[in-house]
Amino acid sequence: MRIIQLDRLRGIAVLGLLFLNVYYFALFETGYVGLSQPHVGDKIIEYLNLLLLDGRFRSLFCMLFGAALVLQYDKRNDVAALKPRLKCLIIFGILHGFLLWPGDILLSYGLAGILALGYLRKSQATLLFHGFVMVLATSSLLALFMFFGDAETIHRDSATFHSILLRAPTKLTDLIIHNASMFVIMIMMLPVLTVWNALGVMLIGMYCYREQVFSRGLEKPLLFRVAVAVCFMSLASAMLLYFEPAQLSALNDGLVWTNAVLGALLITHFNTWISPTSWLSHRLSAVGKLALTCYLLQSIILVTFFVWIAPQARVTFNRIDYLQIALVGMCLQLIFAPLYLKYFKQGPFEWILRRCSHREPKKIEER
Repeated sequence: MRIIQLDRLRGIAVLGLLFLNVYYFALFETGYVGLSQPHVGDKIIEYLNLLLLDGRFRSLFCMLFGAALVLQYDKRNDVAALKPRLKCLIIFGILHGFLLWPGDILLSYGLAGILALGYLRKSQATLLFHGFVMVLATSSLLALFMFFGDAETIHRDSATFHSILLRAPTKLTDLIIHNASMFVIMIMMLPVLTVWNALGVMLIGMYCYREQVFSRGLEKPLLFRVAVAVCFMSLASAMLLYFEPAQLSALNDGLVWTNAVLGALLITHFNTWISPTSWLSHRLSAVGKLALTCYLLQSIILVTFFVWIAPQARVTFNRIDYLQIALVGMCLQLIFAPLYLKYFKQGPFEWILRRCSHREPKKIEER
């Protein structure tokens, strides 16, 4: 039996990721590169992304992944039975990262999920403590890396940007070579940073599932404390972004990782306010049931768009243009998912994952 609150949150997470990833589908190395004299709209959207979006949906996905592990374990009571699916997810992530887009999250989730299996029998106190320690430690380490890293500010009229633009792929072979070089760097960061952050957030998700946070929301005193913390950290992020030097604003990445977890908790709480019979709930749940398919289709469609259909958009698009692309993508997914589920019970990539995870494969079930 599916839990509608979890499906709805998966839908929110996969749609939210699009609003942040869309910049990196165009240029993975840099993300969005603005003008030396940015438009007012650019600055407004940049601050809105920072205050409301950055990191929250990745953290929400991680929390839901942890919740799903507990849910599956409670059904089977067998840790070993959960490993095949995680191994298949790792393969999905490797293929996605090398062939489509190096910003893949599936590989890190699969690896962190295998580590999280060792926590399924741990106490709630252990889950919460280890989870937040890992989040804080990796956030601090990221801030340290960014502080001592290359803090050059790149603009669209700079020589550095034009050099990056010349390396940007416009052919299939170029795309695969580019993806391979970028994804190798991402893989090198996994044991240092990424997997441990993902594991920490998953443990918090496991804790929240057992405490029924996904279905009931946060208790009022805790909700108040989380909301205050998010407000203060978001304000600090905005100030760090505003002030120079660039090294100071680079500390934002570490702060965002911590703030993202608390922001994801707020989204989880607000999700409980949505009526399960509403139009919005129905469509978000449908996207959530097809989360893997929607996530991979985002990569397929937008990489195709920026590499082959409109490569000039890398130079001409401002933030408002990327926002419009993301809004169109969100609407299409909200239309596509319920329509697809009228005829099939599983998405194509969910079916492939399930088939690869089980010894006895099943065909896509028709209604």
